[in-house]
Amino acid sequence: MTAQIIARTRPATADTDAANRKLGQHLLDVVRRQDAAIPADRRAPRTLADMRARLAAASAAQEDVCPMCEYWQCRCGTATTVPTGPAATARC
Repeated sequence: MTAQIIARTRPATADTDAANRKLGQHLLDVVRRQDAAIPADRRAPRTLADMRARLAAASAAQEDVCPMCEYWQCRCGTATTVPTGPAATARC
């Protein structure tokens, strides 16, 4: 008999559905308010379009990197050691 009591579920009522919808709307409003308070440059990408835009910006910025020293502002002239490897054949 105990198993029957535990397994038995309560039927959903109109009050429960309305309360769930109201709670869901409240949580959505809170999340949107909190997201709006975050500065745009610090906001995490949420959609695929946002992620692709950040990836494109990062790859565009990567093109400016020196192939030898891998800094945006070349430091090859100030380096105390000579770089080795495949990147060493590229010119700054």
